Amino acid sequence: MKKSRLLFLALLLSSASFAQVEVAPFVGYMFGGGIDYYEGRFKIYDNMNYGASLIVPVREIVDFELNYTRMDTHAKFTAYRAGWSDVTISNLAVNYIQVGALKALSMNNDMVRPFGNFSMGVGWSSASEPGLDIKDVVRFSITAGLGVKIFFTERVGIILRGRLLMPLNFSGVGFYYGIGGGGSGGGLSLNTYAPMIQGDFNGGLIFRLGN
Repeated sequence: MKKSRLLFLALLLSSASFAQVEVAPFVGYMFGGGIDYYEGRFKIYDNMNYGASLIVPVREIVDFELNYTRMDTHAKFTAYRAGWSDVTISNLAVNYIQVGALKALSMNNDMVRPFGNFSMGVGWSSASEPGLDIKDVVRFSITAGLGVKIFFTERVGIILRGRLLMPLNFSGVGFYYGIGGGGSGGGLSLNTYAPMIQGDFNGGLIFRLGN
C-alpha cells in the first residue's frame, strides 16, 4: 500500500496552497473488532493508534478533512470446525485513509468548536507471520464520529474525538493462511457481506497555518 501513502502525502502537500489549513497529529486507542465466519472467528486485538489530519475550511461551518490512521497490533483466528487450526498473527497493521467533512455543531465560541464528522476512503490490513501466506486485505470504508476543537490561541489548540470505522465487504473474499483444514496449503473462504466495525478515541495538537 505504498501508493496509498504517497497519494496521502501528495494531497497533503497540494492542500498547503490553501489560505488557511489546520494540521493535527494525534494518538489514541482503537478497538480492533472481529468477524464470525463459517470456519471460525477472526479477532483483531485492541491497541494504540496514531495518525494525522489535514483540515481545510470550506465554509463557515464545514471543513474538508484528509485523515490517515494506523494501528499496529496482533490477531487470532479461532476455528469452529473440526479439521481447522487456530492461527495467531503477531504482526498486523490496520490502516485507513479517509476524505470527508467536519461540520461545526455550535458557533457560539470561536475557541471551542464541537463537531460531527463523516468520511469515506479505503481501509486495509497487512500482516506477516513466519510460515503463513497472508494476503493484504483492502476494503472501501466509512467513518463517523463526534469531537471538539479547543484553541488556546489563534494558532494552537487540541482536538479530541471518538469515531466508528467500518471497512465494508461487498462480496466474498479468499483469505489464505497457508494452513487449513487437515494440513498445509489450505485457506479460509471468508464469504460475507457483514461489515467489521472498529472504533477509536484519539486526541492531539492542532496547528493553524496560513492567513
